[in-house]
Amino acid sequence: MLKMRKKSFIIINTILCFLFTFLLLNLVLFKQTSYLFCILSLIIPLGLIILIYGYERKKRRYMYESIFYIFAYGIFFLLFTYILGIFIGFTTNVYKIDINNLIHNILPYTILIIVCELFRYEIIRKGDGSPLSYVLICLILILIDMTLFYTTYDLSNGDAQIKYICSIVLPSVFKNAILLYFSKIGGPIPTIVYRIIFDLKLVILPIFPDFGLYFESIINCIFPAVLFIIVEFILRKDENKNETVNVHKRFLFRYLIIAVLFVLVIAFNILSSGYFKYSLKAIGSGSMAPKIEKGDVVFYKKIDENYTLKIDDILVFHKENKTIVHRIIEIQDGGNGEKVYFTKGDANESPDGYPITQKDIEGVVVFRIKYIGIPSVILGETIN
Repeated sequence: MLKMRKKSFIIINTILCFLFTFLLLNLVLFKQTSYLFCILSLIIPLGLIILIYGYERKKRRYMYESIFYIFAYGIFFLLFTYILGIFIGFTTNVYKIDINNLIHNILPYTILIIVCELFRYEIIRKGDGSPLSYVLICLILILIDMTLFYTTYDLSNGDAQIKYICSIVLPSVFKNAILLYFSKIGGPIPTIVYRIIFDLKLVILPIFPDFGLYFESIINCIFPAVLFIIVEFILRKDENKNETVNVHKRFLFRYLIIAVLFVLVIAFNILSSGYFKYSLKAIGSGSMAPKIEKGDVVFYKKIDENYTLKIDDILVFHKENKTIVHRIIEIQDGGNGEKVYFTKGDANESPDGYPITQKDIEGVVVFRIKYIGIPSVILGETIN
């Protein structure tokens, strides 16, 4: 029996490794991105696994509970975001609700969702709790998401690469982690319901709340994590009815930590978005050392033409499609009551070779926070 389990472990993980390599090579070399390609990439190994080991219908313990919580919290979440859309505005969908969209997007995407979730469930059921199988199936389905939306971004551009990571890759990581959990406790139907609510809306709904790329990415990462914690607590509470007090203590402690992290992440990203009077900017060079080092984050205040700037103020300004943080070293009269500013990085030997006007200036640095911008800087440098 042990030898059979070991043999099935090797065969299944070999198939998964081959599929992962194939999908990765496709992204790098072949760049096939159609629904048909993604469906066939999964249905062939799925059919092979079923052919070898068979397919048995087996209800998971928490199937109905999982469906209920996914549907209830999912619909509540959508309603909440669309209510927010009344205040922040909406953006229209590029897909139109017509027969062409039904044939070319809605039906193929629905089939892909079903195939993905059946594949995930078969690996979980036949992988026999193997962490390697779990990791590989998550990576494979993340690659499917990346493949499907690959051509929607010009990935020769560094900014587009960051947008691709924020809007496709990171949300897919969080989504596939929670779907692994729900597939394990509830089977494929709850995960299909989840994806119909959250994925299929991309080609069905006519409008979306206009949160912008940055906030949309954060929301799509945070919701799966919050949903997982809520559902896990409820299910664990049912399993531990005799330990209600301890469960509640663990629940409160866990949610306190999540709430603090949630507030910090939201606050940090609101400031980073640039939508408000105060904002944050990660420093990607050492031109202002030692006052501001590479990897620091500066907290700055946006200003208008009524704000009086003076020598030694540190500006955040735009020049030649770059955001620069340098110090004012000279102020001149540019005529018509307009001031012209000359800047220099503290660590640079010579001043910047261009004048700065009010229209170039975004804000004035208030203070810095050391080191916390290092991950952002590393990511940007790696991509570029």
